[in-house]
Amino acid sequence: MKKLLSVLLISALILALAACGSRSEGAEPPKSGEQPAEEPAGQEQETDDPASAEEKEPEEETPAEDDRPVISFETFDIDGNSVSSADIFAENELTIINIWGTYCGPCIREMPDLAKLSERLKDKNCEIVGIVCDVAGPSDTAMIETAKEILEETGVSYLNLLPWANTFGDFPAQFIPTTYFVDSKGHIVGEALIGARSADDYEELIDAALEGLE
Repeated sequence: MKKLLSVLLISALILALAACGSRSEGAEPPKSGEQPAEEPAGQEQETDDPASAEEKEPEEETPAEDDRPVISFETFDIDGNSVSSADIFAENELTIINIWGTYCGPCIREMPDLAKLSERLKDKNCEIVGIVCDVAGPSDTAMIETAKEILEETGVSYLNLLPWANTFGDFPAQFIPTTYFVDSKGHIVGEALIGARSADDYEELIDAALEGLE
């Protein structure tokens, strides 16, 4: 019996020593990546006191630069007057560029709505500007006269421009009508709108774009 008790006592002692060794070997390494220095017995480990650390003032964040391309052009309006993008965009919070053609039925059908919308937008400091995409230039008098007749028949009195060399580089358009919103700095806002819309539909989209500019 005494022999059995001796064996059990020795086994318990070995098990206790093994468990302690496992806890030590499995300890989490220091987060700094350095081994902690061994401290003399009875001396408490010094810790950094966040309250005593010198506070650093947060650095001011530099505003991100707007790297969107700026639309810049010089051209003529449908009456032969010189016009530049600077004359248009800076005067408006939002400019609505509507690309249309004299051969385009949907373009012409939406023009009466655009004429009404143009009047409603004056209180919002917004302007509609048309681009007659199928006029070859100021010397293309026959096509200019056709465009003028369409504008008169549809009640349009807002500014209409002739295309310039990079019109479709500035305002890509595979289909017409295509409409873009441009802010006062000449940046395109949002995506191109393809297809004809009602005045109410346009105004809803314009209001959303204006909110995004605030």
